[in-house]
Amino acid sequence: MAGLAHQMAIGFANVTADIVEASEFPELSQAYGVSAVPKTVINDKVEFTGAVPEEAFLAAIQQALGIQPEPGDEDGEES
Repeated sequence: MAGLAHQMAIGFANVTADIVEASEFPELSQAYGVSAVPKTVINDKVEFTGAVPEEAFLAAIQQALGIQPEPGDEDGEES
């Protein structure tokens, strides 16, 4: 997900992405409750642990932004 996040940060001026080595920043890891990696946190609103498909990552971004999925897209599949 880090690659996709960085691609979005390059493509959109209002998007930033940071990758943090949890063992090198224990205070930050503790603040975000990192117990496994990768852990993704979006706008301090949505978080998940582990690798997820790109569609799930994009759905998490929409959730963090308060954007509702298009009708028929609730399962992540295109109509």
